[in-house]
Order: sequence, then structure tokens, then C-alpha cells
Amino acid sequence: MNSGLVSLEVVARINKVRIDVPNIVREHCISSDDIASDELVRIAKRLGLRAKKKNISLDKCHKKYPYPIIAQAKDDTFFVVLGYKEDEQSVLVYIPAEGATRSVAMEEYSQLTTDRYIILSHRLLSESVRFGLGWFFKEVINAKGIMAEILLASFVVQLFGLVTPLFTQVILDKVLVHRAMTTLKILAIGFIVIAVFEYVLNLARNYLFTHTANKMDAKLGAQLFRHLLSLPCPYFESRRVGDTIARVRELENIRNFVTNKTVSVIIDLVFSVVFVVVMLMYSMQLTFIVLGFVAAIGLLYLCITPELRRRLNTKFEMGAKSNSYLVESVTGIQTVKSLAIEGSIQRKWEDHLGHYVHSNFKMTNMSNITRGTAGFLQKLMTISILYLGVRLVLDNELTIGQLIAFNMLSGQFAGPVLRLIGVWNELQQTLLSVEKLSDILNHPSEIQSENAIVLNKLEGHVVFDNVQFKYAPDAPMVLNGINVKIPAGSCVGIVGRSGSGKSTVSKLIQRLYMPSSGSVRIDDVDINHVSPIWLRSNIGVVLQENYLFSGTIKENIVMGAPNASMDLVLHVAKVTGVHDFVSRMPKGYDSEVGERGEGLSGGQRQRIAIARALITDPRILIFDEATSALDVESELIIRRNLHHIAKGRTMFIIAHKISIVKKCTVILAMDNGELVEAGTHDELMRIPNGYYKKLYTLQECID
Repeated sequence: MNSGLVSLEVVARINKVRIDVPNIVREHCISSDDIASDELVRIAKRLGLRAKKKNISLDKCHKKYPYPIIAQAKDDTFFVVLGYKEDEQSVLVYIPAEGATRSVAMEEYSQLTTDRYIILSHRLLSESVRFGLGWFFKEVINAKGIMAEILLASFVVQLFGLVTPLFTQVILDKVLVHRAMTTLKILAIGFIVIAVFEYVLNLARNYLFTHTANKMDAKLGAQLFRHLLSLPCPYFESRRVGDTIARVRELENIRNFVTNKTVSVIIDLVFSVVFVVVMLMYSMQLTFIVLGFVAAIGLLYLCITPELRRRLNTKFEMGAKSNSYLVESVTGIQTVKSLAIEGSIQRKWEDHLGHYVHSNFKMTNMSNITRGTAGFLQKLMTISILYLGVRLVLDNELTIGQLIAFNMLSGQFAGPVLRLIGVWNELQQTLLSVEKLSDILNHPSEIQSENAIVLNKLEGHVVFDNVQFKYAPDAPMVLNGINVKIPAGSCVGIVGRSGSGKSTVSKLIQRLYMPSSGSVRIDDVDINHVSPIWLRSNIGVVLQENYLFSGTIKENIVMGAPNASMDLVLHVAKVTGVHDFVSRMPKGYDSEVGERGEGLSGGQRQRIAIARALITDPRILIFDEATSALDVESELIIRRNLHHIAKGRTMFIIAHKISIVKKCTVILAMDNGELVEAGTHDELMRIPNGYYKKLYTLQECID
């Protein structure tokens, strides 16, 4: 028994959070042994609970946190603390191993626990909340304690910035005039002490900042990838791979803006006011000159915003196209070399790269011109301050030290203000990043009923009830009025011309797509109401082209059942012919398959894919042209074992070769999205001028 998952289930149900333990076990590849507390916290967060680990006494925990909480025992198992009665000195606990709730005295409890707890509370945020900058600021607020420390440290560092102008003024007006060397020594020592303190404070602030930013990166990156995996297949099929990758990378830009600029904007706003007040104490005339030039620079940045936004968007689009073409070219490198089209591929790449470089040049050029103009105005401001300031010194309204100090203060004022103005430009980049990333995060996940059903056991009875389907609202109908009932344990062959809708039927059974009308039912339950993860974990699928992941042969076989024993691995490997070639490899099942399985032949990859589908012992098995890539020997092994493979499960064999489906319980003949004939091979062959008979005759002629 996994006491951690049982404890989490108890707490989740008390918090009215829906939890499906079997799905969690499959999703997180959890064994029957107890999981680590870190993994338990991660699963709790995945469920939408706020979760954190605490090393704390029960007395303090009782005063700070609501029940129930999960406690870790000295033997590293978990149990639930439901309450604590101080007057009776007893604790109400639920211990999974006992399967019951009981009250234990504090003495017994202290012997049981390690004072390590997992604190859980209600859902953080509704899934209906749309993605935007607020999504990130929520994470900043969650780290409000650390952010407050960073703000305080930044505030003190900025205060030290006032020291240098004042120090310079005192030296010029007091030390030099009165030759006060003792005062100079005291000032120098004081300045060094302040500089050292500022250095240490900056180190601490930067450490906290980096630590917080990295934690936020990890958390938001995990949330983004989790949502990406939950998106339906049509999302990926309607977008280029490079475009999706480019959108994911925008997360870094947004996080950097929210964490770095949030603090700097607050500090700069506060100190802009502070510097203005201090400058007004020196000279009102000079202060108005500074404010006038700063306003002109601000107006300049405001005017270029629409054009800057347009150029940023163009740069992103060109970059996404370049990424997509690069991924496409590298993925299809064998085809490129086979066709000897390196030259044309290079020319197209240079075209894409040229467009990207040109768009980047136009954006950078605009930024450079704007920055240069702002720098020119800043120099004019300095000249104006010195020109008018000298006249004020000559009129004895200012001392030389005060003029120099004011000039330094004006620079320190202009710096934060210019940073604030610069933030406006960065905000445009960030808003564009939010817009691009929201295409992923605001796209709805796979449709799942709030009360998704998990059946106790899948039998494999499949019904298509007047199913119609098209891939897009304005697309032609792919399936039209499909009505068929498949009893559990049947072996179903599906044949037809290319584009007749055979593979679409298998995708609807897996709930990769939803019918446009009608319903698909498994064991008399509409699959729209069934958990898609649970459903797919009970369906094995082998395609014509299967994807193998980097790792060993064994790792690829047990991907859907990570706790499978080696005996089971050997069993499915022998049934599918994998063992024949693996036994000849020096490292056996620990042999690396390479990226996408490139280290293996097409037939070997296909046999591993079939073994991977069988390892979970699915109740429904789908072969979608699964044997077309096999050599004659491998196909013979699969055909010989087909009866054993199909035993006890409903099997769908989609094939162009009719010889493979001849012995199926029922054969479905499809044409133009319609089910035109259904029956056994002999029944269909008796239909005069039948569609199936025609296909069979044509193949016999070819053979």
C-alpha cells in the first residue's frame, strides 16, 4: 500500500478536490512502495492544492495551519492528522495501513512522528482564469516575503546613492576651502564603510533575486509544459513545431520583466520623487530644466511605441518561421540527402534567415535611433544645467560644491526616470510575449467532464452511433453516419482506399478527437464522459510510423508500465519478435535506441512499438497499418502470434493488405467516410459486385 497516495486522497476529498489515484499512479510512474515527500508535494500541486513541506512541532503547526495535514512517520510512511485536542493531549489520526481513524495520546504520537508535515489547503486558482501578466504577478505575490526583503535592500542601496553627491559637495565647499584634512579622513573612512556595506547588501539582494527568479522559472516552466501536454491533438496539427517552441521560449522574457522590472519600477518611482525633492532644495530653476528634458525623452518613447510593437511582432514571426524550417530540415535530413537537394534547402534557409535578420535590423535600428536621441537630449540637459548653474554660482545663489552635487543628482534622477521610460519599451516586448504565450495557455485543454468516469474494468464493447466527423468546421466530412456495434473480444478488420476514414475511426476510439455529431460508446458509456488518460491507458495503439524515445530498448517497452517485471518484458518481447534481435546485441535490453530510434531498423522499431502496446495488457488493441513496415520474417512472427495477441481483448486491425484481416471476426469496408459493407470475409466475398470483393480481387491480381 502506498500510504502517501492514500493520505493525499483523504485530504483531497475533504477539500472537495477530485482525485483519481490509478491515473496518478500511471501519470507519475509510481510503484507500490511509498513515494518521497517531494514527489507527494508535486502531485498535490498538480491536483490544484497549495502544498508545502514543514519541519515543525505539532503544537506550532496546530496554531498556524488548518487540518487535515499529512504527517511523515519515523518509518517514512505517511498518515493524516485530522485534529489535535490540547485539553485532552490527544491527536486524531487516520493511518492508511490500519484503514481506520483513531485517537492517540501525545506520548504515543511523539513516538510515531518525526515532526515532518505536508501542509495542504484549497485550490489556488480556477482553471477559467485567463493567462496574462497577472498570472506572473500572482507568483510574485506568493513570494512576497522574499520580495519585500529585496525591495528593502534596493531601497537602502538607492539611499546610499545620495551619499556620493553630498560627499563631493562637502569636499569642495568645506575640505578644500578650509584645508580640513581631519574632516577628509573621517569622510573617507565613512565613505569606505558605506561602500563595503552597499557591496554586501548588493550581493545579498542579487542572491535572493536570482534564487527567487530561478524558483519561479522552474514552477512556471513546469506549469506551462503540463498545460502543453494537456492540449488536444488538433492544436499541434494546426501549428508549426518551431512556432510552438518559440512561444514556449517567451516565458523567460515575461518572467524576467515581472521579477526584475517590478522591483526596479517601484524603487525608481519612489526615488524619482526623492531626487526631485532634494533637487528642489538646491535650485527650482535647474530642477525645472531637468524635468523639461526628461518629459521630452518620455514623449519620444511614447511616440515610437506603435511602430516598435509592429516591428517586434514581425521579428517574432520571422524567428518562428526560421525555427520551424530548421526543425523541419534537420528532422528530414535523410530525405534531403537522398534527393540531393542540399542546395535548394540552403537557399530557402538563407531566405528565412535573411527575413529574420532584416526584421531584427529594423527593430534594432529604431531602438538605436531612439536611444541615441535620448542620449543627445540628456547631454543637452547637462550643458543647460552647467550653463545656468555657473551663472547662479557667479550670482552667489549656489556654491561650486552645490552645483557639482546638483549635476550628479540630476544624473541620478535621469537614470531611474530613463529606466522607467525604457521599461515602457520592454513592456511592449513583454506584452507581445504574453500574447504569443497565451496562444498556448489560454487554449482549452482536452475536453473532460467535471465528473469524468473511471470504469472498474474495461470489457471492450465498442459502439459507433450515427457518428459524423470533420477536422474543422469548414472542412469536408471525413466520417458520415457510421453505425456499428463491436462485441467485446472481437477482432475487427477495417479496409478501404486511402482517405476513406479508417485511421479516423481509431482516433475517435482513443478520444483524440470528438465526433462532430453522434456518439462513441465503450461498455455502454459515452467516452466524452470518460477520463481520457484512463481510457488511453486501456487502449494499445501501434501506428505505421512509431516514435521511440532516447533511452534503452527496455525503457521504451515499459514506458506505459514502468513497474513491469523483466519476466513480463521478456514475454511480450518473444511474442512480438523483439527478443530475436535483442538477444544478439551485446547489451541486450540495455542497448540504446538512439534519438527517435535511429539506431534500429524500421522493422525493429515497429516490433518494439508492438511490444510497448502489449506491456500494459490493454483491453482494446489497435493496429493501424502496424505490419506494413515489417519485413517478411517479422510479419510472419506477428501473424503467427496474432491469435495469442488478440486473445481476451477487442482488436482493430486497419490495413491495406486484405490478407491480414481475412480471419477477423468482422470486417468493415469503408469508402469516402462511409461504412459501405460489414461482415466476415466469406460473407463479403459472396456479395455480387461488392466493394470489398473488388478490393480483394485487385490485390490478388497484384500479388
